[in-house]
This record gives sequence, structure tokens and C-alpha cells, in this order.
Amino acid sequence: MKKTIDPRIKKTRRYLKEALLSLIKQKGFDAITVRDLTQEADINRATFYQHYQDKFDLLDQTIDDMLLSMATYVAPKSMGEFTENKDSSPVFERLFQFIYENAFFFQVMMGEKGVPSFQHRMLKIIQQFMNERIDQLHPHPEKMNVPKEVLIHYISFANLGLITYWLENDMKYSAKYMAKHLSELSVRGLLYVAKFE
Repeated sequence: MKKTIDPRIKKTRRYLKEALLSLIKQKGFDAITVRDLTQEADINRATFYQHYQDKFDLLDQTIDDMLLSMATYVAPKSMGEFTENKDSSPVFERLFQFIYENAFFFQVMMGEKGVPSFQHRMLKIIQQFMNERIDQLHPHPEKMNVPKEVLIHYISFANLGLITYWLENDMKYSAKYMAKHLSELSVRGLLYVAKFE
């Protein structure tokens, strides 16, 4: 049976996470103190330490919670999502939709005063995801035209770069639009999309 968390605990943690993001946006993580966090969240220091060891623990748990939620939300529902011929990948649609719904978090974490380790952690999740999909779709990766790890790094950095571009430009395109074009780039390639051929 799943253990339920007291609503007051959830509320306090939510306030602290919101305070953390607001303060990172204002002055960057390194400049933040526990006192800043408690003042911003309107709680006392003793309450803070009931939930987190220090500001690094708060940051780690905030990132872990978001990335776990993202991985769960985006995860493929079936192999057909990769093999069916569609204009847009449902997985990419869910990815951009999740980021859109949590835009403030991602814009802060990946912004100018954001946390550099966050992008690295997000990149690792994309790489793990791509590695699993290639293993499922390609039973003989040694027969690929490029080594599997090269392909994984290429696709992962391209995905992260496109997400960063989208966030930096205030998501001027819809999540569905971005998913469609990421799907085309991933499946058909640069030459086809740019009409170089």
C-alpha cells in the first residue's frame, strides 16, 4: 500500500521548491542561503531542516522529482509509437508538452543563472532513453553505419539543443509543432528537412 504524505508536508515542500526556483532566477543558486529560502517560502529554519539537510539537498530533490515525472510522462506506451509511420512522434509530443506545462522550472534551470549540472542530468536521461530504444529497434547495433554511442550522443545533444532553443525563445512554437519537426529531423534527417537534396 502506497504511503500517503501529509498535505502540510507537501505544501511546505512545494513552497520551498517554488522559493528555490524564484531565487535561482533572481541571483543564481550559489548566492542562495537557507535564510533566503526560508524568508521567500515564509517558513522558519527549523521547518526547513525537518525536510532538507541543506540547500543542495533541496536542489537535488527538486531536480530528481521533476526528471522522474518527466521520464514517467514521456515514456513510450508501446513499440508502435516508434515503428508506426506518423508525422509526429507521440513521445516527442509528450516531451514538449511536459516541458511546456513546467516551463518556469525548465527556463530557470536551463537559463542564464540556472544550474549547469541540471542540463547534464537531463542529457543523461535522454541518452539512456535513446540507448534503450536503439536496443529495442535494432537487434544488431554492430551493423549500424555509425557506432551506437556516436548516434546516441548526436541525437541526445540535438534534442537538448532544440529544447534549449525553444525555451530561450519563450516557446513561440507549439509543443506539437516542435515535436513534428524534431520527429522529421530524427527520422528523415537534415538534408531532407532543409531540402538540400
